[in-house]
Amino acid sequence: ERPPLVGGCAGFELLLSSRQRALLESLSVTAQESAALRQHGFFVDVLSLSSGDVALASGAPEASAEGPDASSWEVAVRRVYEQHTRQLQSQIRTADGKAMELHLKVQQNMDSLREEESAKQGLRDEAQNMRSKLESVQEDMATTRKNYDNQLAMLTEHICTLSAKLSDKDSNLAGFQAQKVLCGRCGMWNTMGKLLATENWGTCQTCKEKVLSRS
Repeated sequence: ERPPLVGGCAGFELLLSSRQRALLESLSVTAQESAALRQHGFFVDVLSLSSGDVALASGAPEASAEGPDASSWEVAVRRVYEQHTRQLQSQIRTADGKAMELHLKVQQNMDSLREEESAKQGLRDEAQNMRSKLESVQEDMATTRKNYDNQLAMLTEHICTLSAKLSDKDSNLAGFQAQKVLCGRCGMWNTMGKLLATENWGTCQTCKEKVLSRS
């Protein structure tokens, strides 16, 4: 025995509300077929149902309907829900496809991010190596400059010492050349500087007598 149909105003409103939810998305009918549905609030866009199914699904069964009429109405309503189910499955497949596409894009972005991070780490390591080399070169330059400054200071001190010694020698030489030697022949005094001159070495400047002799 078939279970009793939903009857009464409240049951009819519940049934319409349920069918309304089933027909909300992506349904389409002709203007003639949609008139009855739209009277009950079914604002549909795509509906692959026959005109008879549309007519049955858009109306309410009689409370006392039994036999073929009630069965046809149930079949029509079931087709509406099946159509809605297929549409939901299609939407789910579309959503799954988009989710897979997004997942692949996320994986690609993550791979790219890992590659970029690896490249950045390589650049960091290279920069650290260059920094270490630069510090080493700077230390070598500082050591070389320090050694150079020390050697320059030593050379400067040595040059100053040599200059002082040369000054002493020049002073002693000047004093030696200023000394005078008496000529035994003419009695004139001759300075050592003139006596040691190359052109008149050891001779008196007045009488040309030999005053100095080479030993």
